[in-house]
Amino acid sequence: MQFRQDFPLPVLSAWDPRAAVSGSIDPLGALRPYTAIATTLFPGITTITTRVRYLSWVCAGLRILNGTPNAPTGGRSGRARRQRILAWERLLALATGMYATSVGAAADDVAWRQLRGVTYVFRAVAEGLRSPAFPMLRNQAGIGGVGTYWVTLVAGGLVEEDSGELTTRGEALADAFLKSQVTPERGKLHRLLAGGDVTFSELALTEWGRVAHLGAASKGEQSLLADALLEPLAHRRMAVAMQAVSATTSDADSFNQLSKQLRTIHDPLSEQLAAVLTITQAFEALHAELLYRFNLIRAINQHGRPIAVSTIDLTGGKKPLAKLGETLVSVLEKLSMNLPAPVTEAVRGFWLAVEPTVRARSNGELVFALVRYHERVQSGKLDASRQPKLPWIESRGSDIVVAPRYSLVDPPRLPVVGIFTHPYRIEQFSGMLAETGDRTASV
Repeated sequence: MQFRQDFPLPVLSAWDPRAAVSGSIDPLGALRPYTAIATTLFPGITTITTRVRYLSWVCAGLRILNGTPNAPTGGRSGRARRQRILAWERLLALATGMYATSVGAAADDVAWRQLRGVTYVFRAVAEGLRSPAFPMLRNQAGIGGVGTYWVTLVAGGLVEEDSGELTTRGEALADAFLKSQVTPERGKLHRLLAGGDVTFSELALTEWGRVAHLGAASKGEQSLLADALLEPLAHRRMAVAMQAVSATTSDADSFNQLSKQLRTIHDPLSEQLAAVLTITQAFEALHAELLYRFNLIRAINQHGRPIAVSTIDLTGGKKPLAKLGETLVSVLEKLSMNLPAPVTEAVRGFWLAVEPTVRARSNGELVFALVRYHERVQSGKLDASRQPKLPWIESRGSDIVVAPRYSLVDPPRLPVVGIFTHPYRIEQFSGMLAETGDRTASV
């Protein structure tokens, strides 16, 4: 999927680690409606869950942990159990890296494409490490494979969220992964997860990496993975529609086709998903035009000098903001009975926040309204020191000032009709489902 360079993309997800740092990429307060929409469509997917076999990896680690002395169990031990299998994730990543290196795998090879922390892994391989005693990512627990795919594991009925215990289905998936004869000796793995300093031979790790890497799932394992991906009813309905119309991208044309297809299923959930896909198109059209005008201001001055509002022209958009606003309100009212409350509240909240900007009666009023709205959005965020984030653009009397670090060198291109400013996780879901053998979904 190609993202437009003049949009500050990609927004990753509610689990995006960058959302909590200075300069996070949501200057116009669109994250809440985006997240509500994406979570309704794909409740078990984020934009950084991209490789389905991570589900097998984590389930297998939890299965090994069950045989480890003093392993956390029951109650609310999920966090502790996740922490205990981080060494298992590093060992699997190391074995994958060693295998990929041994066969000269290219950067986009299916064996390790989109492996979390791949730079750390290949550094460990280059240094000749034979154990998981190396750092992987600055926050492996949060943004490594275990933390990233936990939402998918829970939604897929593989793991109990609070206790971190495997379900029967999770145990079956773990056993399918662990059945290979070249899996390291179970006793050594138990010692590893008990906190021991355990090393393995280069041959053992490389051979294991050959069958354990992200692209090596067996047919039986693929079937179990497909079951997990299609466990949430929303996933199943979306998969049926996606396969029927061959639509797998976040854009207006795909969402329009999917909406029409879902309405042929005639059940409440399908009607709800169709309504969400429809409101997304109206929300995205308005956000794209607002973002275009916002970026026009960013491109005026790269040196932080005051810009007279009278010199800023925001009248050149492709579609009138007022018309786009009317469309969004109309769709909200028309679909009010079908939209889930979180989506309705988030989209309506966005509309109420941008309404003064959209209804501005002059160019100068539009400039001030847009900038002041952005200032309010930024003041509602906190930086790493828990202080309100600074605006990218701010108003000073009758002038506007663009912070140099957020200025644009080139003016933005006009928004392309139908191109979304956010990816709604459909690409990730489609890619992971394809890794299970493209099984045909059924309602």
